[in-house]
Amino acid sequence: MTGKSLVFHQSFERRALLLHLGRTLQLLARILEARHTAETVGELIALHPILEDEVLLGHVLPSMSVEEFIVRTQRTFCGWPQALLDEKLDHDAFDASVRDRLFALNLRGWHAYAASLRSEVAWFGLETARANRPRTHHRSNDRVIAPAPIRADVAGASAAAAPARDIERDKDELGPDFGECRRALATTRGRTLKRAVPA
Repeated sequence: MTGKSLVFHQSFERRALLLHLGRTLQLLARILEARHTAETVGELIALHPILEDEVLLGHVLPSMSVEEFIVRTQRTFCGWPQALLDEKLDHDAFDASVRDRLFALNLRGWHAYAASLRSEVAWFGLETARANRPRTHHRSNDRVIAPAPIRADVAGASAAAAPARDIERDKDELGPDFGECRRALATTRGRTLKRAVPA
């Protein structure tokens, strides 16, 4: 592969990762609107089957709490905008950021998730030396908000009416990382997409 074709190929990898990042942030926004109807990811998908098509949500452990998924996901992906602007993509850092925070105890889910991204990013999730090192779990550093009371019976009863909610307040509960991540994404999008169409 020539130098020019390599740059062109890497530009499209950046674009694919950027689009995945954007879809993940959209997923978080949708979950914020529905999270009070379920306690775990499995219950959330059962109540909202359309979410099953979301690659990331569909491969994490169903027993993970919705609140934990929100916190871990926004902290996992908030480093991506800056990483996408680096001259050389750090493949292992992209892999580890997702694997260690969201799939540390779910190797099967990690392999399935990574495989789903490799159609556009061929190196994503491939075994590396770092992947075989002892992993440091981030649980002690992640502040997980206590889940709200379940307001729906997944077994079949219709959901009770949820109280009126302030979506902006919910975003604030995620901490500054969520807003910063969205702003960084907006800043990064134009610069990354320009790399996808080199002169």
